Amino acid sequence: MKSLADTTELLDNTTTTLMGSEETLTPEIGIDLIDQWMVPLSESENTQPIAEELRKLKALLGTDPADSTGIVKQMGVIAAKVLLIAPDIGAEGEMPSLLAGLAAALRLGTSDTDTE
Repeated sequence: MKSLADTTELLDNTTTTLMGSEETLTPEIGIDLIDQWMVPLSESENTQPIAEELRKLKALLGTDPADSTGIVKQMGVIAAKVLLIAPDIGAEGEMPSLLAGLAAALRLGTSDTDTE
């Protein structure tokens, strides 16, 4: 399992990427992010549903041509599941706010995703 510091860094990197980092968001970048998340999310029972939704998103990102509507919908599903687990992570500290930021980035990313 990743340490809290590693998880926090991955949350920050993912949120920054989705919020419009300097590089254009591509399916390949999305797949790379998903691959980084699969192991840590698969290890905990309460995050396994998110891992399953990420598997679905990865499959959508891997299609040619990409299904933009399906990708947007799936990112919204993942955002909702992230928000559902945020209270379970703990009411104090930065993790709930990081998760809320990630959910917002997922939703924002759905409007800016370049899936061509």
